[in-house]
Amino acid sequence: MNSAEESAAKPSRRKRKVVLASGMAAVVAGLGTVAGVSFADTDDTAATTASSGAAFADDFEDGDTAGWSKSGGAWSVAADGSKVLKQAKTGATLAREFAGDTGWTDYSVQAKVEPLAVAADGYAAIVARAASSTSFYRLALTGANKVQLQSVKSGAVTVLSEAAVTVSAGASYTLGLNLTGNTLSGSVNGAAIVEGTATAFGAGRIGLQTYDATAEFDDVLVTTAGSATTAPTATASATPTATATATATASPTATATATASPTATSSGKFETSPIGFGAGTTGGVGGETVAITSLDQLITEAASDGPKILQLSSVLKGSGTDQVVVTSDKTIVGVGANAGLTGAGIFVKKASNVIIRNLKISFALAPVDLIAAQKSDHVWIDHNELFNDTTHDKDFYDGMVDLTHATDFVTVSWNFLHDHHKGSLIGHSDSNAAEDTGHLRITYSHNWFDNVASRLPRVRFGTVHLYDNLFTNAETSGIHCLMNAQCLVQNNVFVNVKLPVWTTEDSDEDGFAVISGNDFGGEAPVITQTGTFTTAPYSVTLEPASSVSALVKAGAGTGKI
Repeated sequence: MNSAEESAAKPSRRKRKVVLASGMAAVVAGLGTVAGVSFADTDDTAATTASSGAAFADDFEDGDTAGWSKSGGAWSVAADGSKVLKQAKTGATLAREFAGDTGWTDYSVQAKVEPLAVAADGYAAIVARAASSTSFYRLALTGANKVQLQSVKSGAVTVLSEAAVTVSAGASYTLGLNLTGNTLSGSVNGAAIVEGTATAFGAGRIGLQTYDATAEFDDVLVTTAGSATTAPTATASATPTATATATATASPTATATATASPTATSSGKFETSPIGFGAGTTGGVGGETVAITSLDQLITEAASDGPKILQLSSVLKGSGTDQVVVTSDKTIVGVGANAGLTGAGIFVKKASNVIIRNLKISFALAPVDLIAAQKSDHVWIDHNELFNDTTHDKDFYDGMVDLTHATDFVTVSWNFLHDHHKGSLIGHSDSNAAEDTGHLRITYSHNWFDNVASRLPRVRFGTVHLYDNLFTNAETSGIHCLMNAQCLVQNNVFVNVKLPVWTTEDSDEDGFAVISGNDFGGEAPVITQTGTFTTAPYSVTLEPASSVSALVKAGAGTGKI
């Protein structure tokens, strides 16, 4: 059995794909309503699935893999009667797709699995409680004609239970993996066949996997006790109240609490893992460390499969419109205080579990952002210096940090962003509610925006917590919450910033804001709607506004970790 293991992800849902946020069972039981359900349309199958207790469902009939994050293999939606998710790469390759919520605890996952060709030591499998890229529980159909219930921890496989099953190429098997506390059981075609106990993982996502095998997967379904008690409507998560409810329950709380230790945050400068909505992001941990010496090498390595830590020790120069596209399970980090990119930007695209740290990034020309993420989740942007200039018009460069297209679970911390027209954009368009609503959960902490004219950030649809940030010299506006966005703004300092927080104008609908402990520097916020997002769903220590300026100036930017 291969022991090199996996990468996990969070979903961005579209047609016929339904997800409830973490902590759903307890919240739903307490509220008697659906918490954190996101719909892009009124698809009857999705609504029926949700009302019957599903936390997640995907039959791939929409023709895409949005919300799934691959690592290895050749995955695509293919036609086989109906549409299926196919892994077609042959040879001794570990191929993985992950989706779901890090906070899922007791649940059942099932999927139709059709092995097409399986080597003697190969398998086709479903995964549950994926805590990281190398740790989870797995139910595998093997080429040795067995079904095995496995615990995989840091790549090491322990078989908890196994049974004889004839595994025939081209035959379809419905695999089911049920987890209740420390008790695990696996079924094949509805018949319970293996059972075991394990204490390694209490929560995590789902996955589909092959090793030395090709296979097709279909009708993925996750159910939890009490995951839905009221059939949701297509607009359930579009209302301000539903967005706030999803936010209050969506963060992987146990992970967030574990990383928010007083030791790590005594000065706030030296966190080794993100605090906030991006908690749980580990980047390329466990993968190869690669010394990067050229932009072409960085582009190649960032786009490769599997976990990697990519280390830059110098400033790599691009043409102005070069873009480094990043796949899942990557850390891109500068060594020392003077490493990064000029004339190029970093684009996290349909990826999960990405860290960008300690880099100077500048002078990428429009339409390239300095850092951007689309259809991605679990991203940590930390201790970078981002800058351009203000001598050109506002459209000469694009954004500094733009997070769009249902990107989710992001922490932006300890960055120094300066000398630019457009700061940070969350949600790219007023017309993108179907994709963005219920996503765009982002934390900004201890960042310094200086001489950045606007978008500090500008938020559509998202749920955003901003605390202990410093904003200086913004000639147009500060934090701008629109299109039913929920912004919680705590203990920030604004110096010479017009409209430090506002919730109106420049969009079809106003947003919502809750403010406390801020120093607005004599300017007045303009808040047309008070929000319902009043408490962060993770543990943080708020510094008083009187301490923020000195703390952030000393700690933000490169060379501080």
